[in-house]
Amino acid sequence: MHVENLIILVSLTILVSYLSGLIYSKTRIPDVIWLMGFGVLMGPVLGYVDKGLFNQLAPLMSVIALSIILFEAGINVDIVMLLGSMGKAMVLSVASIMGSILLIGILTAYFLVPELSFLQGMLLGAMVGGTSTVAVYGILSSIGNTLPNLDSTRVLLTMESIVSDPVCIISSITLIKMILQPEFTVRDTVKALLTTFMLSSAMGLAVGVVWAKVLDRLRTRQYTYMITLAVLLPTYIMSEHWVGEGGGAVTALTFGLAVTNYRYIMERLGIGDRVLIDKKRLREFHEEVTFFVKSFFFVYIGVVVSLSVRYAFIGFGLVILQIAMRYIIVAALSGPFSFTREERVLSQVVYASGLPAFVMSQLPLIFDPSRTHFVDPQIYPDLCMPIVLGTILFSGLLGPALARRALTGTETVEAEVG
Repeated sequence: MHVENLIILVSLTILVSYLSGLIYSKTRIPDVIWLMGFGVLMGPVLGYVDKGLFNQLAPLMSVIALSIILFEAGINVDIVMLLGSMGKAMVLSVASIMGSILLIGILTAYFLVPELSFLQGMLLGAMVGGTSTVAVYGILSSIGNTLPNLDSTRVLLTMESIVSDPVCIISSITLIKMILQPEFTVRDTVKALLTTFMLSSAMGLAVGVVWAKVLDRLRTRQYTYMITLAVLLPTYIMSEHWVGEGGGAVTALTFGLAVTNYRYIMERLGIGDRVLIDKKRLREFHEEVTFFVKSFFFVYIGVVVSLSVRYAFIGFGLVILQIAMRYIIVAALSGPFSFTREERVLSQVVYASGLPAFVMSQLPLIFDPSRTHFVDPQIYPDLCMPIVLGTILFSGLLGPALARRALTGTETVEAEVG
């Protein structure tokens, strides 16, 4: 791919993202849909960009997108509200992922894709059972323009997407190990999951507290935000290497959380120390970067899309069943765990997979390059693609309309459409 083409694509992505935000106020179609459509146009339709190059960029996109989006979630979240939503988010995430593993495992192995064994079908469910932080963030940003009082819901669904990354990754690796090594047990999975959460949280909080003190000392200097990025990205990578797969997401979140909630953390530790940080400036700069990263992520999905007719039907069929499963799970959990009305309604309609599913779809080939146990590992990315697209299209296009109808009433929605 020529450098000029890439520069033009980046420039057009920024323009399309900005214009799609303006168009949203008239059409109620979220910018996510326009950006994905633009990616499809520039990739599969016109062939303007090299799909192979974008496939190679998947690991880089994953690190940059997840670290920046999750850091923003951390610096914009009140720690008290986060702690109040953590239990709900954990239960919602685990229930949705486990439901997806069982549902997709049974349907694919016994009805839809006989080439897959039950464990291999469960592996597909683990890959697509979680929610994408980038996708959820983009969809909630669009919905938040028209619906008030979404702060607690935004925290809940963002936390769910953060929790789902390590849960999905560890579940996928566990299932692969069970396929390759039958002696591997579920107990090992639970142990790895708890260890990942505890160590990655501790690492993020420690780095964040130290960095808050550094920002306090440098508050009169320029470019402090840029050096914050220079610390954030390596911290994410080190967490992935030292703590384990999925740890980087939690570390990025708690890093941002510690920077803007330094006083609360010190008080809980019995220390009266304070820092002066220009939170407004930090957040404004980060919003600009997040705007670009979020935009390019959805264009990236459109560029790499590759659908076969058979897998498209299977994938979109599974999406319908996943959404029905999600609706039932949220309805069952909302009472015992005291979901607010907004939390219940939006949790039922915002259920979007994303880039982590694409990354995990490469694991069978990585773990079994000789194809001894996975005869056709390409089946995973081929099935992940329509499932990810289907969940994003539902959550981004139909989800906001269904949420507005449920929260503001039929008459208001009809008036908006008219």
